Amino acid sequence: MLVKTKGIVFHSIKYSETSIITKIFTQTHGLQSYIVNGVRSARAKGKASLFQPLNILDLEIYKREDKNLQRLREYKMGYVFHTIPFDIYKISLLLFLAEVLYKTIKEEEANEALFHFIEQTIVTLDQTKQSTGNYHLTFLLQLSEHLGFFPHGDFSETLPCFDLMEGQYCASIPDHPHYIEPPLSRLFFEISMDNRSIIFGGAERNMLLDKILEYYRLHISSFSEIKSHKVLHLVFEE
Repeated sequence: MLVKTKGIVFHSIKYSETSIITKIFTQTHGLQSYIVNGVRSARAKGKASLFQPLNILDLEIYKREDKNLQRLREYKMGYVFHTIPFDIYKISLLLFLAEVLYKTIKEEEANEALFHFIEQTIVTLDQTKQSTGNYHLTFLLQLSEHLGFFPHGDFSETLPCFDLMEGQYCASIPDHPHYIEPPLSRLFFEISMDNRSIIFGGAERNMLLDKILEYYRLHISSFSEIKSHKVLHLVFEE
């Protein structure tokens, strides 16, 4: 069956001397693996660059239900980046987003809401002229809603701690090490509410990132260590 769809590249690896295998999150069929022949040959003229992380593509695919590895008939850029390739902050964020998505999304079925959320996140990152210092934190918490473990409840003077295991605010420090203390818990709440006017320093931002990644590890059993966040620590430490 021949299908036209949009796709977002999550990950690509070399396969033979001239080909690649790429994982693409498609609008119509969720996460799929494709073999793309000849894109690394001398005649390909840079076609392999189309399969860089989080590129948005227009695809025409051969869909076979009896195959785990699918093939592409046609592919082209669906959205061309205007600022990301020239901005070290945005490049770092894009690579982080790509690693998180690759390690969290496994579903091989359509999820229109999730697809549009990811697409809009990428396009907004490219087009925004505002500060991107908290972009990755907001993204992680918004993604957690799509994955089913968005934080419950509200921060308040009577509920000043966030229990990472239970996923909700609590009155006192829990009897396990997986929590966010009151001062940082308030910032965590503001980020979860997408408060873009809130201002805080690089040290707090990095602590929040570590806590949110811990939150992911507690709620996704297959969530392995994220490596690109170390780059974000350096880039957004100010």
